[in-house]
Order: sequence, then C-alpha cells, then structure tokens
Amino acid sequence: MEQAGSDRHCKPRRDSKAIICGIACCFIVIFILLVISIWYPASTSPALTVRVDFSSLENSREEIPALEEKMKSAGVSTVALGAGRLDWNYFKWKNHENYWSQDVQDTGIDFLAEDSKRFSKWANVDIVVDLYAPNYIREHPKSSAISWLGEPSSNLVSTMELVEGDFGEQILQMLEYISTNYPANSISLTELAYYTDGYGDDDKAAYMSYTGRDDWPRLPNGLINIDDPSIGEWRSYEVGRFLDRAAKIVHKNDKKLYMDVEVSWDDLSKESTEKGQSYHVMLEHVDKIVIWDYFGLKGYDPEVTREIAHEYGQKYDPSRIIISIGLWKSGNDILSSEELKQAMHSSIRGGIGNLWITPSHYLSDDHWEALSEINMSYSG
Repeated sequence: MEQAGSDRHCKPRRDSKAIICGIACCFIVIFILLVISIWYPASTSPALTVRVDFSSLENSREEIPALEEKMKSAGVSTVALGAGRLDWNYFKWKNHENYWSQDVQDTGIDFLAEDSKRFSKWANVDIVVDLYAPNYIREHPKSSAISWLGEPSSNLVSTMELVEGDFGEQILQMLEYISTNYPANSISLTELAYYTDGYGDDDKAAYMSYTGRDDWPRLPNGLINIDDPSIGEWRSYEVGRFLDRAAKIVHKNDKKLYMDVEVSWDDLSKESTEKGQSYHVMLEHVDKIVIWDYFGLKGYDPEVTREIAHEYGQKYDPSRIIISIGLWKSGNDILSSEELKQAMHSSIRGGIGNLWITPSHYLSDDHWEALSEINMSYSG
C-alpha cells in the first residue's frame, strides 16, 4: 500500500515535466518556423520583365518576330522599351525633330510606336526614358553637373537644372507626350545617379539653402566630402521634387512611374542615398523602384541577390520593388544561364518576385531556357 501511494504521488511530477518539455518543444518549433518564414518566404510566381535592346535599332525589325516568340515562351509579362533620351529620341516627338535619333531620321520609323503597339497586345509595356543628355550639354554647357574635382560632366545635367531648369521642363514635356500618345502601363526613368557629380554653383546654393550651411562639407585637404550624409539627403529631396511633378503627369494619363536606383554595395542600409536615390524618398513619389542588381559587374556571386531582396522586401512593400538583374560581368563577360537562374531564384526566395532582365540582346538560347524554367517552377 505504501508503494502504491508513492506511485500516485510521483505520477503528477512526471506529467509536469512532460508538459514543460512539450511546451518547450512547441516554442522551439514555432521559432524555427518563424526563421524559415523570414528567410524563406512562401514562393510566388515571378512577374518577369525583359528590357528589349538591339545592337542596331535601324536593323532591328527583322529580329522582332523571333524575339517576341522567345518572350512569350519564357512567360514574360512586361516588355520594357527604350524611348531614348531627351536629345536622342527613338520616337517621332512632334515639333522636336531636332531630337530624333539618326535611326528615326534615316528610316522614318517611329520605333516606340511600332513596338509598343505590337507588344501591348499580349504584355504590359514599360517605356524607359534615359536622363543622360550628352547632346543637350554640348549645346548648353552651363547645364552640366560639375564634379567634386571641378570637372564638367559630359552626360549629367546639374541637379538643379533637372529640378528647376530648362532640361527638367523639357523632360516633363517628353513624359507628357509619351504618356499621352503611346500604349504603355508604366514609364521608367533611368541613369539618374549623382555621387561624384553635382557640385556646381547652382547645386551648392540649393544645398546651403536646404541645410543652412555656408559651404559643402569638406575633407581636411579642402576637397568636398562627397560621403557626408547631408549631401545625399539633400539631393534625394531635390530628385524627389522632380519625381513628384513627373508622377503627376504620367498618373494623369493612367500610367505608373518607376525609378531606377543603384545598390550601395558597401552597405545595403545606405540604400543609394549617397547617389541622391534614397529608396524611402523615391518611394514617396514613384510607384515602384527598379533596383540595379548588377552583381556580376561588382564581382559578387548570384546568391547576393537573396540578401538584397530580403533586405528591401522586408523593409518596403515587395510589390513596389523590382529586382533588375543585369547580364554584364566584369572583363566584358556576361552571366551564364546558370548564374542568371541562380540570381532569379535567389530574388524570389528572398521575397521579391518582380524580376527585370537586361539587356535582351545578351540573352542566348540557354538564357531563355533558364527564364522558362524559373517561370514554370514557380508557376506550378
């Protein structure tokens, strides 16, 4: 009887230990699942954009049918077409014939009209506007952005020329014309990154007005400290002012506005603010940002794409971020089809399924097969 009584008293103690162990195991399982959900979010079907580019626009017409079939087979959902620059149009901008590219002048073809009409029948169309302006700068040398060493840029106008000057006004007119007259779902702005450029008198005056300082921040040797955070913050603010006006124009015509941004490879948390492209500020004005994941040019492996996608897909709405995988590698090489596939997979597993592949003329049959495989593997 004493033994039986002893067993009855011991049993609850064994049950308590089992309950505690069970609760602990549950917490461990929940923790593991939480980690998995963060680092390996549920896969979604990729939304695939291909940036169409040709080695010769004049001779591109015969390439279109085969390219179109490859895009359809690969599951491309958006076709990105180049409109050219303000001073070099791939379309017939009425009353701006002096800006038409040589290909347009020689052939009489409005390439943007032909291609946007064709591809919009089965895909979304994005029209890319390049903000480099070499011809404009040659005609208006005072508009050039000045480098931190005092040298004029041959491609970029000053920040304030974009925001408040004639160049910016003409870009807005160009956006108005394109968004009114061409079938597209969105317009993207590209090649708008300042870092070593943008330190002329007009930019300096705007910086001082914004910050209340009486000069650029300086290094001990007297040179401008281009890495001072205040410069990137000011410039992002000014670029945001321009983007706000641009967005109102394209939205009026039922189109979205996208902005290309670079990656701060030394520190992802900087979000290209040092180049006047603060992701946070850009997303206050545009519908989506297109992040240049050109890891090949920087010597990184494709898996770094997962880190990029996770970093920004967690911080921002992932539906408003597009990861642009550039096919370029250092040494005039290009990504292999396997590297491309790994990068696409890494972005999706990192939480961002909006993918942009550029440029199309580097895509081999193996690359196209990689696009098809990725699309099918996530589409079920």
